[in-house]
Amino acid sequence: MAFGNTALKIKNSRKIKIILLIIIALAVLIFMGKEIYYYIVYEQTDDAYVEGTIVPIAPQVAGKVSKVYVDYNQRVKKGDPLVEIEPDDYVAELNAKKATLNTLHAQRNEIASSLNESLAKLSTAEANLNAAIAQRVLAEREYERIKGLYKEDLVSKSKFDSAEAALKVALAQEKASESQIKEIKNAINTLKIKLKTQQHQIEKAEEELKVAEINLKRTLIVSPIDGRVAKKSVQIGQYVKVGQLMMAVVDEHDIWIGANFKETQIEKMRIGQPVKIKVDAYPGKTFKGHVASFQPGTGAVFSLFPPENATGNFVKVVQRIPVRIIIDSGFDPNYPLWPGMSVVPYVDVTVNTGAKLKDVIGKE
Repeated sequence: MAFGNTALKIKNSRKIKIILLIIIALAVLIFMGKEIYYYIVYEQTDDAYVEGTIVPIAPQVAGKVSKVYVDYNQRVKKGDPLVEIEPDDYVAELNAKKATLNTLHAQRNEIASSLNESLAKLSTAEANLNAAIAQRVLAEREYERIKGLYKEDLVSKSKFDSAEAALKVALAQEKASESQIKEIKNAINTLKIKLKTQQHQIEKAEEELKVAEINLKRTLIVSPIDGRVAKKSVQIGQYVKVGQLMMAVVDEHDIWIGANFKETQIEKMRIGQPVKIKVDAYPGKTFKGHVASFQPGTGAVFSLFPPENATGNFVKVVQRIPVRIIIDSGFDPNYPLWPGMSVVPYVDVTVNTGAKLKDVIGKE
């Protein structure tokens, strides 16, 4: 009887162990089934982060900060003032450029007036030349007539001398008129050159005036987009230089996911495939998105010092392809997504979007 009871106990013990193993297996399937399903259906990576539009705010002119209109993490609209730089120096520069331009315009008007006077003198001189030519022609005819009569002793010597003198006077007046016209034309050419040079100076002064107006306008720095102020580091009274970072404006709505998948994971991935996005900051919350594009190259080749595999010993390392994922879920103020947050995207590679592999890797 003792031997029978022992055998029965061993048999019951084996049954209990089998039952326990079955229960444990079922529990594992229940709790791990979702993970197993995700492993089969989805490609995932924990090397993924929220990315977005971040606009650095830096001055385009140097000066002392007179006003700061925003505070840390404040929401702003496009065109809202952020920082103002003391404008006094730029106002003075603008006024000086205006005065210079006015002086140049006045000088141009004087040159233009002198040019008009010279043109009027030229018309008068040309009329005088025409009169002198007519007088010279008349004197030549009179001289030839008197000369013929004088040879025949039909006129006196004094009358011949008078005709000859009149011809010489007419020739002298014609030459004088020609010299005057030449002098006036030279003056006109000089004035035209001065006027052209003056116009170039005026155009240059107008450009400098525009730059001065732009610089004055740049003393008031406004937000280029809707968003929130981040990394504010400017204070009233601080002297800022051109290009110095004062703050940044983050667009809360223009965000996406930058996911770095292993090159062995992208074979079945296509543009347009749906993506489930889990954010470390919000356990239990799932966002929806889709694959938008693939970077045409691994992250390593765009690094500051890309690897040179042609030299030294080579150890093969699986590379990662940056994938851009667009978030389809609308902005939720209760679960805001900010650049830099860690996420885990799950790409459903079972969905056929019709895209071909060349659309992924950029090859025919």
